[in-house]
Amino acid sequence: MTEKYSTLLTWAKADLEGNLMKWWAENTVDEKHGGFYGAINADNTPDETADKFIVLNARLVWTYSACYDATKNEKYKKLAQRAYEYVATHFYDKKYGGFYTWVNYRGEPVAEHKFTYGNAFAIYGLVEYARVFNCNEAKMMAQETAKLLDANMWDIQYGGYYEMASREWQYTPNVNLLTADTRVQKTMNTHLHMVEAYTNLLRIDNSKALRSKVRELLYLILNKIVNRDNWHFYLFQTRDWAPTTPDLTLGHDIEGSWLLYETAEALGESEALADTRKVAVNMARAAYDDGIAESGAMHTEYHLHERRFSANFSWWEQCEAVVGFLNAWQLTKEDKFLDAALAALEYVDKHFIDRTLGGWYAWVNNDGTPMSRLSKADGYTCPYHNARMSIEVMRRLQ
Repeated sequence: MTEKYSTLLTWAKADLEGNLMKWWAENTVDEKHGGFYGAINADNTPDETADKFIVLNARLVWTYSACYDATKNEKYKKLAQRAYEYVATHFYDKKYGGFYTWVNYRGEPVAEHKFTYGNAFAIYGLVEYARVFNCNEAKMMAQETAKLLDANMWDIQYGGYYEMASREWQYTPNVNLLTADTRVQKTMNTHLHMVEAYTNLLRIDNSKALRSKVRELLYLILNKIVNRDNWHFYLFQTRDWAPTTPDLTLGHDIEGSWLLYETAEALGESEALADTRKVAVNMARAAYDDGIAESGAMHTEYHLHERRFSANFSWWEQCEAVVGFLNAWQLTKEDKFLDAALAALEYVDKHFIDRTLGGWYAWVNNDGTPMSRLSKADGYTCPYHNARMSIEVMRRLQ
């Protein structure tokens, strides 16, 4: 083990239990209404009446299950069970299947439509819970949801998944939660996290049908969503895959570089591994060349027409930079990638850790100062990226 990897490993182990998950365990549990608060303010006070989002809650199922698997800390087992039971009780649509998008603080549905991205994370979390705790109910719920997505949200003509449907699974054209551009019917973000969810499902369901879908989805992303002229993702696309914006989503590029290779590893097919390795390395090179700030932090987006980067840095891009560049180093043994992973982690340690109140800031300004007006937890702000970063650093050493 190199000294640089040792630095990554020491930091990851210390933050996972000593700061990050300690903060989430102590500050987010909603004892009055069940589950977890929908939002936590920068001063650690909960917004007790905030609505609760499927993405946050499904990611909590995954995170607590994965943390228990990595540490065998019984505290995470109890919190994983709490998160699972809340999602299964309040988000699961017992009549039509799949998962609601929002419930209120009392656990009552307030947005009954089906968001493909949100249901992808429901599958991802349920599978992890099923795998770690041998829960057949969670496995069956994940499999049922995948069948509903494939039956109702898959575009038979052009391939890929639509974004949104009614409660009854009637596709709603030109509507999604990620952009107001009505031309957009396919998004990189949904497809990246669909393949992530199905890759996890493949670990407990190695059926021919699922393997075929995972392979198809992997190659769809490699061929339709990866721009092989510059090795970045297309961000938003029309139904027939025409890009609608030239903007770059740099955090997703480095995240995708390792998630896609993870999918190829799960398939275990030599052709898929060879094809995906090329894409993963090239995407990591592009992210390295185009996305790293002078500070070592990973930029969020680059707006091509304005020739500018996003004005702030968020927590999740830094976490994905650590894992993505670590993955690229393992594939190529090029030291610059390991250095980039370490630089991103050093930026996190310096600017994202709240050393007064614990936990992580979600966003910082370009000068590294925290954007304290923003929540430390909300619908998308969760411990999934940072906990997974630590777990991946620990796992890859093995």
